[in-house]
Amino acid sequence: MIKDVRIRAAGSADMEAISQVLHSCGLPGSNADPSSRLYSLAILGEKVIGCASGEMHGETVIVHAAAVLDEYRGHQIATHLVRAILMRARASGCTRAAVLTAEHPAFFARFGFTLTALDDMPQEMQLSKEFLRRFGARTHYMCRRLD
Repeated sequence: MIKDVRIRAAGSADMEAISQVLHSCGLPGSNADPSSRLYSLAILGEKVIGCASGEMHGETVIVHAAAVLDEYRGHQIATHLVRAILMRARASGCTRAAVLTAEHPAFFARFGFTLTALDDMPQEMQLSKEFLRRFGARTHYMCRRLD
């Protein structure tokens, strides 16, 4: 990781920067809301260079996004951001983490996520099936225990 990068939780004042990073990475960012999601930021100097988000549904956290600006990729920043989300979710009482990913199952496998049948998707994740429909048949449902 780049020497001076700091990872921290995001607050309401960070929502514009989060939206900009997500947009720069081709991800939707208009629904960024710190009251309903966990956000972690990667900051270099005063600049937000990456972010990750997760949303808690009961005892499950759904990892929604991990984004790092192009010029800072390849330095394990996304790895640290996802670890921060999982750590905060565990501290908040979550016992399971899940992710829907169309393009990066190998990245999430490094955190212990395994491919899981869609039929095993917990009840609290039913709303995210809409997310699955947007990505189509190539989307992978992956989960892991946090305890």
